[in-house]
Amino acid sequence: MLSALQLFFRKLSVSYHRLPGWLRFIGGSCAAVALIGFIAFSLVWHHYSSIAATYDMAALSRGQNETLIVDAKGEPIGSASDIEREMVTIENVPTTLTDAIIATEDARFFSHPGFDIVGLGRAAVKNFTSRGIRQGGSTITQQLARNAFGLQGRSYERKLTEIFLAMRIERECSKEQILTYYLNRIYLGTGCSGVGAAARCYFGKDVHDLTLIESATLAGIIKAPVSFSPITQPTLAKQKRDLTLQRMVETKAISEAEATAARAQPLVTRHDKARVRTGYMLAAARAEFQRLGLKPGTPAEMTMTLRLSWQHKLDALMRQHLDTLSTEDKALQGAVIVLDNRSGAILAMQGGRDFTTSPFNRALDGIRPPGTSFLPLVYAAALTTLPDVTDAPQIDGPLDNKQAMIGGLVGTLGEWGADGEPVSYSGGTITPMQALLENRTAATVRIAYQIGLDPLRAALNRCGFTTPLRTEAAFALGQSPLRLIELARAFTAIANDGRLCATPHLLLSPSVRSNEVFAPAATSHVRDTLISGMERPEYRKPLLAHGLANKSIAGYGGITYDRTDAWFIGSDRAVTCLVWIGHDKDLPISAKTTAATAALPLWAAVFAMVTEGKPQGWDSKAPASALLATPPRALFVEGEARVMPVTPMSTVVIGRDPYQSASAPGGVPSAVPVPQSEMIPKAIPVTQ
Repeated sequence: MLSALQLFFRKLSVSYHRLPGWLRFIGGSCAAVALIGFIAFSLVWHHYSSIAATYDMAALSRGQNETLIVDAKGEPIGSASDIEREMVTIENVPTTLTDAIIATEDARFFSHPGFDIVGLGRAAVKNFTSRGIRQGGSTITQQLARNAFGLQGRSYERKLTEIFLAMRIERECSKEQILTYYLNRIYLGTGCSGVGAAARCYFGKDVHDLTLIESATLAGIIKAPVSFSPITQPTLAKQKRDLTLQRMVETKAISEAEATAARAQPLVTRHDKARVRTGYMLAAARAEFQRLGLKPGTPAEMTMTLRLSWQHKLDALMRQHLDTLSTEDKALQGAVIVLDNRSGAILAMQGGRDFTTSPFNRALDGIRPPGTSFLPLVYAAALTTLPDVTDAPQIDGPLDNKQAMIGGLVGTLGEWGADGEPVSYSGGTITPMQALLENRTAATVRIAYQIGLDPLRAALNRCGFTTPLRTEAAFALGQSPLRLIELARAFTAIANDGRLCATPHLLLSPSVRSNEVFAPAATSHVRDTLISGMERPEYRKPLLAHGLANKSIAGYGGITYDRTDAWFIGSDRAVTCLVWIGHDKDLPISAKTTAATAALPLWAAVFAMVTEGKPQGWDSKAPASALLATPPRALFVEGEARVMPVTPMSTVVIGRDPYQSASAPGGVPSAVPVPQSEMIPKAIPVTQ
């Protein structure tokens, strides 16, 4: 073999030397030029390949100088800046849209290695004849590289960098991934980046539902979305749409008949300013991003505590539940908050019926009166301030409304919070935990006076409420409007043995340790009472429907006296979930609204979702001394909604009331009217 090669080259050398000198000169010159060209080409290739290798490919999924918000599972949500972006998957994009974009922007997208030699050649001829750079011949991959890495200006240096970046993208990503990145970041005007946001902005629908005509319109405006905007320039947008339809015929994406029929249709838009489907979720993240003093691009990515999949389910659950309550009352709203009991992470959140029609986030910014749902916090504060009242009997009878001032100054304070049968007074006594169990308003006001309104208010304010509690005893019955997020946080103290969760957050976790606001023993009594209360008959149906019955969950429902607001708040060891149903204005939900009918069904659905049907409940029930003064018996049996009266352990009765008779049954000491000097001075009726 070696001798054969030697023989071949010897013959070649002899043949070369037999050539005329001028021909040998030309051949040698050509060989030298080719060698120099090859070396130059290799140097250029190495230079620009090295430059391309320095870019971070993670930028493909986010904008230039933009912080990408992702959910707890890493799913992209949108931008922290005001750029509207609704992330889509290639599976969710109709083929008419991808076909339209490929037809107009890069007909050979699936066959080229990142750059199109035909397009580059055509652009080179155009640039040569115009004596300047007029066309770039960019493929979709090149456009993606230019957009993702901020390659600005018109120069050969920038163009070469773009081409080498495009080739690197093609090596490291599949065609489907490249197309997905492109679809999510291409600017389409009116503040929209990506086809997801543009579909909602221009047509008011999910990208999946775009028609052929709408798809062709979006593809047609890519090159100049401001000049060809369907909102401000409908005539030009229609012209571009029709050109796109013709290009789709040429690429055989549609037939000539389909294109003709589509061109005959008018351009119809439905401009939607509040366009992002993850509205409450993304808007809240942006607001927190600004409060943290961060700037877009630093950091490049931030992770939310929320999950996109949960958000989509919450959207549907909220609308379905509100429609179930009333198909005609579209002003009826709701809010959901799920907090991690320790970290304060907001795990799930819904700010209203629909972000598009009402972008106000009631979960984070709403302020509503909690009504009798406030009672667990009142009793936790009372038992913390004066532990001796834990087992003390209270008068179980009506109360003069002057002591509470609910809706005015006259009459008898009503019992409105119970979800079961109408409350009937025993004429004897009731323990504080029985009163909590049954949402008793009169007994709660009596214990508030026993503790002292000022000490009780101070104990409750340790929960960090930023809205002031009322000065009269009505605050103990939840008649002071509170922020929903602050109320949810306060309830984490009942799950955490008296310690609040850290500051609720969607992005960066605060490092400050939470405070202990209630005594652990007090919250233990209250929590065990709430666990027992979940066994009441009126709660069974929604709990059974979602697999939450007998799970040792601490839950409590309540309403306002005029039935404008319904609440349900419940916890396991890990999370606390709050649900509110009501109107933004003080309008009754219905004449028969209860927490069990208005709020509990949605709460059960949400709690089952976030715990995946396996809540981390408390296995033990409350000790006998915390709930009853006699040996324990079934708190709730079928057809019996209330705990029966019991004999108190103490002979000291809490509560003084002019309505109480002087000879109460059971040997209970008679009540003494409250002296006028102890009444609240200059009381003002509750504003309706």
